[in-house]
Amino acid sequence: MRILKYLLAILAAGFILMLFSELLFWARPRPGDSLAGWLGTWLVYSLTGFIMLSLVGYFRARSIWALFLAGAAFGWLTEGLVVQTAYEDLPLSLSFTGLAWHALISVLVGWRALRVALRRGWRPALGISTLIGLAYGLWAIHWWLAPDGGISSICDFAFYSLIATILGMGAYILADRWLPQPFLPNCWIVLSAALLLVAYFIFVTIPAAPLAAVILPPLLLIILLTLRRNRRNEPVESEAEAFPPPLANYLSLAAIPAVAVAFYALAAGLGLRWQTNWILYLITTPVGFGLFVLSIWNIWHRKVGNMNH
Repeated sequence: MRILKYLLAILAAGFILMLFSELLFWARPRPGDSLAGWLGTWLVYSLTGFIMLSLVGYFRARSIWALFLAGAAFGWLTEGLVVQTAYEDLPLSLSFTGLAWHALISVLVGWRALRVALRRGWRPALGISTLIGLAYGLWAIHWWLAPDGGISSICDFAFYSLIATILGMGAYILADRWLPQPFLPNCWIVLSAALLLVAYFIFVTIPAAPLAAVILPPLLLIILLTLRRNRRNEPVESEAEAFPPPLANYLSLAAIPAVAVAFYALAAGLGLRWQTNWILYLITTPVGFGLFVLSIWNIWHRKVGNMNH
């Protein structure tokens, strides 16, 4: 039972990362989507998410700066190793989506900020869920103008968003209750997962995108060296066991689809055709690069005991 809970917690964390990285990104079922494809994607996010959580636990990534770097590793493993979108439009593609979406939105917002808000209470969770829902609705309407997009009906969008959020609620509940804190898995399990990714990198990624061989390893090395510095500077603390949020707090996540669908319906009724994706690109792409540099700078220039918790 203990091993089963551990596995389910990792899968729950993977689903949370997939929720923000994939389900909210695409904002509707695509013609080629299938249950098998979604399950496969979930497993991939559980694997790269497992690596991220291992980095967070081992390197004591308690500060925002260290967590962002762990999120950057997650983003680049997902977009630069499993798929090769990180090399499609260099150098901007290094930020969007690895840094600008995965590290910033999926990790800092979806994994960190929303879970912190849930622990603080129902109202803080409702506030951040409302903001996420508004951003999600704004993002979703840009697919109406995309060449491979298409306009989902309001009912279809509502059903898609509601089901994704309900599954997300369950994932947050499991992760908050069953994921060990700090997360320090057996080193052989981490090594096995890393070797699996290395083999994939050699036999799949490099043949598909040869530039990956000279871009991804140095970036990951920079992250590992900086997180190693973070571990040396971050004092060892006995972390008190945090009580999971009351189940009622998770109901505040319903604001995500409620606000998103309300905006989606309003935009459809007004006939709005906005390329809202460019707003996100123009803001988050430089922010992703900036946070990466600032994270490295802050970790290397802070002394023991001065880390920002």
